[in-house]
Amino acid sequence: MSNAVTPDPSQPEQAAAAPPPPPAAATAKPKLSTGMIAGLIVGAVVLFCCGVGVGSFGNDSDEKAAAEPKASVQAVAEPTVAPTTVAPTTTPPTTAPATTQPAPPPAPTTVAMPNLVGMNAAVAQDKLKRLGITNIKLGSGDKYDTLVILAENWTVTKQSHKRGTKVELDELVVLTCTKTG
Repeated sequence: MSNAVTPDPSQPEQAAAAPPPPPAAATAKPKLSTGMIAGLIVGAVVLFCCGVGVGSFGNDSDEKAAAEPKASVQAVAEPTVAPTTVAPTTTPPTTAPATTQPAPPPAPTTVAMPNLVGMNAAVAQDKLKRLGITNIKLGSGDKYDTLVILAENWTVTKQSHKRGTKVELDELVVLTCTKTG
């Protein structure tokens, strides 16, 4: 028994010959260097971190975005139509009758000083601030505690302006306090 292949008599002799092997350069796949692979990985990480090409996570707009085509796709898919120019119609401008609003009354520059004696220093300070007084100092009337640090721990014993006195909003108001508890 012979393993020899007999040529088909109906085929020309040249067709029976095997085609020559392709050159080695044509069949070899290009290899990526380590630097190129590292560059691709770094680029993918940067794009992922920046959100380029990645859908938004945890957003309800994913379903909406999937249902609606993107504007850039529509612009490419739809034919562009040149806008037609329409002659502008000339209508006289409408002018509303001039109405003059009265100017708001000027903000008060003085307020009546309330009675703050016996009140917690923090509450008294807040009350003055709500009235618009901006220059408030807390002083100590205690012999051993000479610095008011937490107003919540102090009680007003004296005030620099008597109750009912008109005080400028930027005028210095001194509340003398004693430490409670």
